[in-house]
Amino acid sequence: MSDSTGAAGLASSVSFAIQSPDDVVIGRGTAAETGARADAFGDRALVITDAQLVELGVVDPVVASLRDAGLKVEVFDDVEPDPTISIVWEAVSAARDTSADVLIGVGGGSSMDVAKGAGVILANPNLEEEPFGRGHVPNSGAPTILLPTTAGSGAEVSPAVVIIDDRDGHEKKGIVDPNAFASVAIVDPALTDELPQSITRATGIDVFAHAVGSSISTTSNPFADALCSQAMELVEGNLRPATYRGNDSPAARNAMSLAATMAMFGRVNGGKAAIHAVAYGVQSLYDVPHGEAIAAVLPAVLEYNLPAAVPTYATLGTQLYGATGNSRSRAETFVEGVHRLRSDIGLDYRLRDFGATEDDLDELAEMAITSKRHLEANPRSVSESDAREILEGIL
Repeated sequence: MSDSTGAAGLASSVSFAIQSPDDVVIGRGTAAETGARADAFGDRALVITDAQLVELGVVDPVVASLRDAGLKVEVFDDVEPDPTISIVWEAVSAARDTSADVLIGVGGGSSMDVAKGAGVILANPNLEEEPFGRGHVPNSGAPTILLPTTAGSGAEVSPAVVIIDDRDGHEKKGIVDPNAFASVAIVDPALTDELPQSITRATGIDVFAHAVGSSISTTSNPFADALCSQAMELVEGNLRPATYRGNDSPAARNAMSLAATMAMFGRVNGGKAAIHAVAYGVQSLYDVPHGEAIAAVLPAVLEYNLPAAVPTYATLGTQLYGATGNSRSRAETFVEGVHRLRSDIGLDYRLRDFGATEDDLDELAEMAITSKRHLEANPRSVSESDAREILEGIL
């Protein structure tokens, strides 16, 4: 968190730019606005989603809203978890075949990233063969509206598109550019009501990781900090009832959806830390859901960073857990609280629970330091041996 206090401190020591989609709508029932929002872009819509959401009827209110607004609607439901560039190309082809004026991404991060990626390529056909990179997209993506059905990824307010490059191997790559922002993000917690417990808790802990990672980042700022600290407070107070009571606790669902969007909005405008980098190999080697890999490494990375982040942790310890005493004591209370949250929702995994052995640690550590964008602003430098030590401690 930024050390600046008050307007004078802010004006003298901090400068930053704020990035976001053109329009963000948040509230239960707002999916009904999709048609009116899409109508501003044309009369043909392509809904990009996955087959399970179609089967469960989650996409139905979105399609109904589009049709009620007079749009012709086609559905592309071939998105899979951890989507590949081949799926993005298929979505591009579907958009061209249907002469879509607007893309509607409905789902978790995978569907929203496919929609954003397709939008970028449609507006920048020169990038079709080699789309990956940072700050390289000349034109704003085709009109895109994103509706998250999980409270986790925050992809609806992110300018990043994370896709597997399946042309040669299976490497996760990104398109990161302000021109990849959606035109409109519609965050309707009702779309998350039927999430199963396993997805609710895993995506929810990812929200916490986004927020705390930004808060301890060396590129943090007061604007992002305010969003992220509030997001963490919402997760701490609502992830347990959202996990265990599901659609019987709409207030918790509402809070988690808000937290997910706030955390990513803060992260986009703040910074990143080593949590996701250390989790990368865990997710890849053992085919573990993203949130479960994050849960496995989160407390250990926080403990590693504690000596360099005592003031931030101390503030969060007081805000989230009512900690008192000196800064170090309050910082330790924060880390203990994160351990307890993870345990309470049943995500207190160790690497061996995924099948890891000591022989895997060198490879996991090597993979952990490949994500430079997550490591550059971490409050402590992380070498390959540091990463191995973190991972060995949670084996």
